[in-house]
Amino acid sequence: MKSSHREVQEGELVTRDEYNDGYTHEALHTTHVLMETFGQHVVDTRCADEFPDVKNAADKAHQALFDLYQLIGSKFKD
Repeated sequence: MKSSHREVQEGELVTRDEYNDGYTHEALHTTHVLMETFGQHVVDTRCADEFPDVKNAADKAHQALFDLYQLIGSKFKD
């Protein structure tokens, strides 16, 4: 049985799943959007192609977003 906590919201008693109250999903989704946007508008651009230091820094940042995405995803329970 999943544990849950209760909170009062606008005078009503609301039961929420203790683990996933929507914030984890939102963080996962937002990280994905950032990864896609960053990839298209920074990593895969002429600027990154022309300047190896920019490409290197962009690749590191993109990898960090990917690692964050995986970390957040690992927080979801079966």
